[in-house]
Amino acid sequence: MIKSFFFNSLTKSLWPVCGLLGIVVLLQPQAATAQAGKSGAMLEEIVTVARKRSDAEVAQDVPIALTAYGADQLAALFVKKLDDLSYQMPNVQLEAVGTFPGVQNFSIRGQGINSSIPSVDPTVGVFVDGVYLGTTYGVVVDTFDLESVEVLRGPQGLLFGRNVTGGAVILRNKLPTGEFGAKVRMGYDDDNESNIAAAIEAPLIEDILAAKVVMYMDNDPGYFTNNNQSAALPAPHPFQPFYIDAATRSKVGKFDTTIIRPSFLYTPSDTQRWTLIVEGGRSEGDGAVWTNVTTQRAGLEDEFTTTADEIGFTDITWSQAVLETNVDEIYGGTLTNILGWREVDAQSAADIDGTANPIFSAPGDTQQDQISDELRWSGNFTDNWSATLGLYWFEQDVYYREARYIWLPPPLGPPPFGVNLQRALGGDMTTRNFGVFWNNDFYLNEAFTLSAGLRYTEERKSAQIITGTCTDNINFDCTFDDLKGDWDNLTPKLGIQWNLNDDAQLFAFWSKGFRSGGFNFRNAKPNLIPPGPTREEESDTYEIGFKSDLADGRMRLNISAFYNDITDMQRELNVGDPDVIVLQATLNAGDVTIKGVELDFVWAPINNLSLFASGGWQDGEYDSYTPLVLQLTAAYGTTIIGPELPRLAPVNYNVGFSWDLPMGSAGLLNFTGNYAYREGHPYNDSNTELFDDQTRTNAALNWYSPDDSWRVSLYGKNLGDEANWGNLTSIAGLYTAGPMQKGRTMGLEVAWQYQ
Repeated sequence: MIKSFFFNSLTKSLWPVCGLLGIVVLLQPQAATAQAGKSGAMLEEIVTVARKRSDAEVAQDVPIALTAYGADQLAALFVKKLDDLSYQMPNVQLEAVGTFPGVQNFSIRGQGINSSIPSVDPTVGVFVDGVYLGTTYGVVVDTFDLESVEVLRGPQGLLFGRNVTGGAVILRNKLPTGEFGAKVRMGYDDDNESNIAAAIEAPLIEDILAAKVVMYMDNDPGYFTNNNQSAALPAPHPFQPFYIDAATRSKVGKFDTTIIRPSFLYTPSDTQRWTLIVEGGRSEGDGAVWTNVTTQRAGLEDEFTTTADEIGFTDITWSQAVLETNVDEIYGGTLTNILGWREVDAQSAADIDGTANPIFSAPGDTQQDQISDELRWSGNFTDNWSATLGLYWFEQDVYYREARYIWLPPPLGPPPFGVNLQRALGGDMTTRNFGVFWNNDFYLNEAFTLSAGLRYTEERKSAQIITGTCTDNINFDCTFDDLKGDWDNLTPKLGIQWNLNDDAQLFAFWSKGFRSGGFNFRNAKPNLIPPGPTREEESDTYEIGFKSDLADGRMRLNISAFYNDITDMQRELNVGDPDVIVLQATLNAGDVTIKGVELDFVWAPINNLSLFASGGWQDGEYDSYTPLVLQLTAAYGTTIIGPELPRLAPVNYNVGFSWDLPMGSAGLLNFTGNYAYREGHPYNDSNTELFDDQTRTNAALNWYSPDDSWRVSLYGKNLGDEANWGNLTSIAGLYTAGPMQKGRTMGLEVAWQYQ
């Protein structure tokens, strides 16, 4: 209720501000600019905040494996949403799990989570404007008006804390510049999805206070075809308050999103910068579209269709605010404070079995609120010694309730109709985290730099989880158990950087990562698997890398190799079970080794043409299993933890080009295309559900006006029309179901900007 009030109030109050800013902007004289080529965007310098220095650094100069995209690079690759980058980087999968829309299951170097359980902490942390997002809900976002996207591969425990054993995704929104400006983007595709986004900015007090408002609206009427022709409820059918008969609609997957983001930049002096970014958003529509994957793979059902008897629903609202303060000339450095607050309310329901029978449906209610603060100083102690020191505090509350409506047909249930069951799952959890970190760089001479740092983390969690019987499954009148977990950890890092010359460097480092233990809100069989707490997961990573800009800046080649030793890896089981349809449990699975090699390459062989490529190879295997894994294997009589890691594609690569065709006074044409491949790999830990080999072919034809103020684009995504699913779930061991991802999409986009 509070979130809806905040969002509606924000919407109503900002439209007059938007109109005023728009009038001010349009009254300004248009300044024409020379048309610049677009093909060279992939070779432009991108700055990064990955090391939390007082000044942003050029990404090529930073001795870590990262891929950074600025606004021009995102435009060149025609990236519209964060998961569009999923096939662009080596050993990186930015996937939505699909169980409920908008929930991320990002994986880097084979380390990622495999569920939508909000009590499960991610292995890949997402940071927006310096603030860690404590839940995976509402993370797959549009990239409109982003300053940059940085993907840091490997553990980032020193500077970013726990739950970044796989890596970190850093998003930065564009701040007001203090100048008049505006831009608008409109798009429409062949499946009738439309969107409009706009940003308006202006100075409110010259050289002191600037403001910007960003607005985004997307309407997706539904991509997938519904082949359910049943006009009546199938019987027997349990009471389901969210039930919507799927036969009333021919298209499903409807989803509407609205976002409003005002921001303010206050610079009272040359040494102070205050930034406030506020955002309110809402996504609502159908539930995730599940289908019978087994029949589709067998050719018995058309791809991108479903016969599900229910549409379900999704309603996600979020509100967040970030206040960042920077004060220069504090003991030779910059003092930075980042205060962040966020609330998420996500309600949804889906027909998980994906068939015309009411086998398994699940509504869920997730509420999360968080507040965090990071205070740090970055600067130089001496001419050859720079440092970053900081304190971090984070607190989060999560509420989750999930009902399971289950029909067990014969022979799972008694003949002739089977049996209807209801189950209630969920819990509440409070997390408190405190950290202290100190990173140092010692410049031994012009060529060599030695890095050393240490972080101390202290985390406390308390949870109340449904583990007993329920007298009322609908209203969650259940027995809750009180559980607690405490963890303390040190995450050091040692590294060396050797600058071969101004354009090439070698680096090597050892670092530790830490993922705190946790609890399972979906513990359907607490007598078999405890709901927690799990033990903390630790990782030791050894990495070497080479970065270079060659051929007078016309070629970029980056290579890295890593070896990751993980102790007590936490996993989320996804096992077909006739009693609860799907058993999802969290546990420490064992010790794991992951190793791999990564390559990034960009080359401009001639003017107006750029070629780019990336590739990754990785291999992960268990060195040992915990006793609980062996006990479960014996209890189920089948493999619980297989030899291969989920969401680890052994081979993956991407190749592409960007070609400019200048047309003088008629502007410029740009052709962009890329082809990506990802080798098939397991979805679940038992290795019984496998993702297929995947390829992605994308292309765009862009026209830019001579003054660079207009862009018109024709684009196509997934031109091979390949089917894929966010996850693959065994339904009671009988068949595989999964939430569908979109196939081929083609569209038109028009953008205008004031310069």
